[in-house]
Amino acid sequence: MERPVCPKCGYARQATDATTGNACPRCGVVFAKYAQYLIERQAGQLPTQQQASTTGAEDEGWRHLLLARLFHRPAQAQLSVLMGEALLTLVLVVWGLWFIAGDWRNGDAGNSLLHGANLAFHEFGHLLFRPLGEWMLFLGGSLFQCLVPVILGGAFLLREGKPYAAAACLWWLGQNFVDLAPYIGDARAMDLPLIGEWNEEMVEFRSERHDWHNLLEPLGLLEWDHGLAALAHWSGALLMLAAWAWMGWWLWQCAQLLRESR
Repeated sequence: MERPVCPKCGYARQATDATTGNACPRCGVVFAKYAQYLIERQAGQLPTQQQASTTGAEDEGWRHLLLARLFHRPAQAQLSVLMGEALLTLVLVVWGLWFIAGDWRNGDAGNSLLHGANLAFHEFGHLLFRPLGEWMLFLGGSLFQCLVPVILGGAFLLREGKPYAAAACLWWLGQNFVDLAPYIGDARAMDLPLIGEWNEEMVEFRSERHDWHNLLEPLGLLEWDHGLAALAHWSGALLMLAAWAWMGWWLWQCAQLLRESR
């Protein structure tokens, strides 16, 4: 049986939701009143004062909606799930500290298991953005490997209503920034080996294939490569820190819910 979906925030009603079917458990909108509001707005029948305040009210509503989705309190909690999420959080904290402590100048992030997964999305990004021109071809690899966790996180948060999964994707986004830092910092020196350099002849063409060399050189920003690399590394660290805090909040909410149910 298909679950009713809120016309305002898109939340799919769960069987465990405590509120009645007349209002959304997430944003609190009353379905009948909201439907009437939409009819009146489409017909232009809203009072002038109400029309003037509609934009501000909608902006305020979007802020509340965003906060409601980011910090959606779980409707139920299971001890086994909580323990699994706590274990994953511990792994991501320890692993993240290893990434943050690594030196982008030595390319430490490239030695991780995640680098291979990121690299697959990176290479696909070149193909995806190739029709948009040469500069976007070079940017597409780095851009797409960062877009993948953003897209997945958005789907988990906005469509599935799963903040913990979205927080894990935020951690992955931060890790991607750290993963890219050595490549960005190599724009001038071009010491890092590239995929496809199976002979000396291909190595000689490295300057024509190095993404960040070809991204920064046309802009006259090659000398900024080390600064941009450090920025990427520490931006990734901040994103991972935010993800840990978000995960910690979710685990605390689940633990509180389990305690209340006893």
